[in-house]
Amino acid sequence: MERSVMSKKDLLLIAVILLLALIFSAVFLMGRDPQIGVAALSIDGKIVELFQLAEEEDRIIDLQEQYAVPVKLEIRDHAIRFLESQCPDHICEGYGFISRETETAVCMPNRCVLLIYSPQDNITIES
Repeated sequence: MERSVMSKKDLLLIAVILLLALIFSAVFLMGRDPQIGVAALSIDGKIVELFQLAEEEDRIIDLQEQYAVPVKLEIRDHAIRFLESQCPDHICEGYGFISRETETAVCMPNRCVLLIYSPQDNITIES
């Protein structure tokens, strides 16, 4: 008669540990209150504009007019995204809306980066 490597008690112990880990993970993730951040627009490596997403109204921003960059951004429901871009792959448009700290969207061909900072960070526009 062959003996199983794990007994029923071992399996029960593993199940209890996994259940506890799942419960603690759920409590930790639900307890987090991510804040809507500040979107920094960087062109050619310099921060040129900041958007306080918690305070921004829904709008479309055409970067062509002010920065000669063929990109349109959209702010909606306190989040920002690349709406349109004249670039070969349009990968930046696929990032979707971002609004939480450390989220990033990049349009490499047009040298544009959107990076979300915490509202407590002291981010300034570079001249």
